[in-house]
Amino acid sequence: MRTRTSETGVESRDAGLLGAAFPLPGAVDPMTYRVGPGDLLILQLWGRVSRSIPLEVGPEGTVLVPGAGPVMVDRRTLSEVRLDLIRRMSRQLRNVEVDLRLARPRTFRIYLTGQVKTPGPMVATGAYRVGDMLTGAMLLEGASRRRITVMHTDGAMDSCDLDLFLQTGDASLNPWLRDGDLIRVPTATEFVYAQGAVARPGRYELGVRDSARTLLKLAGDPLPSAVVDRVLIVRFRDAVTPESLLVSLDDIYDRRKDFALDDGERIYVYFLPQYHLQHEATILGEVQRPGMYPIVEGHARLSSLVSSAEGFQKWADLSAIRVHRRSSILPEKDAELDRLLRLSRNELTATEYEVMRTKLAGQREDYRVDWTRMLGNRDLDLLLRDGDIVRVDRLPSSIRVDGEVQRPGILNFVRGGHVEDYVAQAGGFTGRAWRGKVRVTRSVTGQTLLAKNVRTLDPGDFVWVPEKPDVTIWEQTKQILTALAQAATVIIAIRSVR
Repeated sequence: MRTRTSETGVESRDAGLLGAAFPLPGAVDPMTYRVGPGDLLILQLWGRVSRSIPLEVGPEGTVLVPGAGPVMVDRRTLSEVRLDLIRRMSRQLRNVEVDLRLARPRTFRIYLTGQVKTPGPMVATGAYRVGDMLTGAMLLEGASRRRITVMHTDGAMDSCDLDLFLQTGDASLNPWLRDGDLIRVPTATEFVYAQGAVARPGRYELGVRDSARTLLKLAGDPLPSAVVDRVLIVRFRDAVTPESLLVSLDDIYDRRKDFALDDGERIYVYFLPQYHLQHEATILGEVQRPGMYPIVEGHARLSSLVSSAEGFQKWADLSAIRVHRRSSILPEKDAELDRLLRLSRNELTATEYEVMRTKLAGQREDYRVDWTRMLGNRDLDLLLRDGDIVRVDRLPSSIRVDGEVQRPGILNFVRGGHVEDYVAQAGGFTGRAWRGKVRVTRSVTGQTLLAKNVRTLDPGDFVWVPEKPDVTIWEQTKQILTALAQAATVIIAIRSVR
């Protein structure tokens, strides 16, 4: 029968159980690999005699050694078999070196049961561990990875903990497979939690003999930012009564207070306050290099941030640099503001509207900086805080006119122009314009002013012409009656004087 050699160097026959060689997970350890029926061994002789003798382990677990007869090798480690055969051959052959190698691991059937996608018989090799068969693709969602059991044909049982094996490398947690093994994968039903200053905080399946140290190992161990002398363990006295324990990491790792864990219990590892704390501020818009820059809070100023961004673009608007700051104090619940925010603009009185604007403005920490003025007065150079966002807008070259004008839109800025000039450029007022209530919103300060209080407009200003409110018949009647009442009062007063 023709044979071929795989890339791993292990021969496989064209016919047989597999039809091709299994890839080996790595070098075979002679101290732990157990020989069994189907293994192909090579007895190598060199010196006065040079030969390579293939020895295949028969179904009864023996190999036939030339000159020594059958030798029982079943379930013995490869290292034990090697020493035994070297000793036997050395007694027969003088001045000959002897060695024994594994040429091809045997293949055999095992059985998968429980929470696996394809339960039933599978083919494995003697060089496989449980984890080589139970890859992530083999397990169903919710399957246990830490309470896997392996029943051997001789009645012995091994436990497999894949998660802890992958984290610690302890090979005893991932046992070798043997002929006829039955692997049972249960459902994961119990969990513990690691939170805080650990490498991988989260939920972990509870193992058979888990302790606080085991959980910290699963979570990747504490971070350098962890408080070593303060770890909180939340346990349960009974099904509903929690209790808290404070221990140190040294107590846990030295096993002085390495408590056993039960379902639902938690470990909190505290962070060191302000560990390697880094402060940053962001500058956006018309600067050479917009982005986020590190700052030293309490020392860095707006000018230093602009310098880090390599200055302004030539079209930057230096008269209205905006700085937005996250409020460090959470605003208290304001029932009155909540009530006003639920009303539409038409439902608000003029007083309520101003109150709402004042309250909202008080919750913002926004600043506007005139760069030219700041250069003349360094006291205006704002001290930056962590999280500040600086926006440098493009210099506007237009005025926006909207509302009750003939052609609302954006108009070119003309230095020295008045509100009336821009309204005229927009085609003049419509018949419904409320001329006495025209407002101007300043681009620099954000203030909204009546047009009669604005002398000239600046680039970016916004002119709003509101609509004159409709006057109902009842309101007209009230106005007439009021006028008549006033006239009657005057007449009565005049007659009384006479």
